Amino acid sequence: MRQYKPYLDIPKIKADITMAHILSYYGIGLRQINDYRLTGCCPIHKGDNSNAFHVDLKRNIFNCFTHCGGGSIFDFVMKKEGLTFYSAALKIWNIFYNTQIHIQLPSQPHQTSQRRKTPPQVPQVPQVPQVPRVPRLNLQPDHPYLRRRNISAPLAKQFQMGYCRYGIMKNRIAIPIIDSRNRILAYCGRAVEDNLTPKYLFPKNFRKSHHLFNIQSITPGGQQPVFVVEGFFDCIHIVKTGLTAIALMGNTVSSHQLTMMKRATRFYILMLDGDEAGRYATPRIEAELKRYHIPFRTIHLIDVKEPEQLDEDYLKMTAHR
Repeated sequence: MRQYKPYLDIPKIKADITMAHILSYYGIGLRQINDYRLTGCCPIHKGDNSNAFHVDLKRNIFNCFTHCGGGSIFDFVMKKEGLTFYSAALKIWNIFYNTQIHIQLPSQPHQTSQRRKTPPQVPQVPQVPQVPRVPRLNLQPDHPYLRRRNISAPLAKQFQMGYCRYGIMKNRIAIPIIDSRNRILAYCGRAVEDNLTPKYLFPKNFRKSHHLFNIQSITPGGQQPVFVVEGFFDCIHIVKTGLTAIALMGNTVSSHQLTMMKRATRFYILMLDGDEAGRYATPRIEAELKRYHIPFRTIHLIDVKEPEQLDEDYLKMTAHR
């Protein structure tokens, strides 16, 4: 009996899914040439020429100069998996939208003297949950609290953070949490006054364990290690030295965060706070990183309490050890 193919929104897949997502899914690590170009051995035909395969993240294309040719995300999956265009598109949909589409068969027509042709039943493609729109706040990037934390106005603007004068983040430093596609998911507010509680305010129903602060800065397959720290300001302090860092927004790690780290195909440096809570959490997070086969090494803070207190030379020496 003939099978009918469900409709796929190809333009939506093209708009949403990038070569970086595809490389992360397959666990492919490449050398970074500049901000948007990667190179390495071809992951399709498994060659040993370390300059044969190129990816342009800006144009969202790849090219193998020795054997496989190039193209879009669809072409990559087609060539790597030996699939047709439709099968490759269906695979991409099922991977990145977390919704399995099952091919349905049309029902049998009733047996009558004159058979009527019934139109094929085309199943509806499930709607992908949309990321809620978060209004961009008008923030003050040169607040005295930020200066006390050694965060300049340009650095605050880089992280799109600043002092908020109104709304639920009033009298707090509002810090945006941004996903890998550069969409603001929520703001976290850091109190600037001791009598304002809680110290860190997250929106109601926002699951910080499902996200990583500064994940949008990680280019899949890059050569520079990524520091994994607890807090926002530890992460920002490391970034301002020219290094790369993400924050767990706490001293635990979830399966969602581990999956994001795994997809980024990077080497990580775990560096939690030097207090009792950080020392207690470190071996537990190490065990989870090992369980997910994520490459890492650990830096134990002894003489200082937080990574924010480390100087630039020590951080750079640690990163390139």
